[in-house]
Amino acid sequence: MNVKVNRTHIEIFEGALAKHAILQYLSRRKIKPSRLTECQVFDSHGHVIGLDAPLTEGQTIKLKLL
Repeated sequence: MNVKVNRTHIEIFEGALAKHAILQYLSRRKIKPSRLTECQVFDSHGHVIGLDAPLTEGQTIKLKLL
């Protein structure tokens, strides 16, 4: 399925969680995966979501590194 993380299209497996998409995004941006614990994740409406939040096709999430 396709999702968007910070305006970057990510192709991820069906049933993926937010953390899976974020790890792929961090890898593309050459950011250490350990930074995963130093971020806040928001849905397209600006609400904070957890790393274990399930994703759906076409969903947009935003990542803010602390």
